[in-house]
Amino acid sequence: MSDLNLKDRFFGGGATRTIIKLIVASLIVGAIFSFLGIGPQEFWRGIFHSVKDLISALGESFGEIVTTLLTYFVIGAAIVVPIWLIARLLSSRK
Repeated sequence: MSDLNLKDRFFGGGATRTIIKLIVASLIVGAIFSFLGIGPQEFWRGIFHSVKDLISALGESFGEIVTTLLTYFVIGAAIVVPIWLIARLLSSRK
């Protein structure tokens, strides 16, 4: 398998094209959020609280269980996903 195919698989197409799309999307979303006065922390906190409130509305004990599982998931994902991404980036260099 050539390096080009591995990069294409990782980026879902051409690496340069994907990076340009990510930059443009980031600029647009960043401008909109700045205009609205929303930062990344407020955004994710709002999403988490909305999901938590929705689950709590479904039932107290069920909501506690799912909220606990979601909390574990978010904490784990905050550690696992960056490590996975770094591993993918390092393995794509081979």
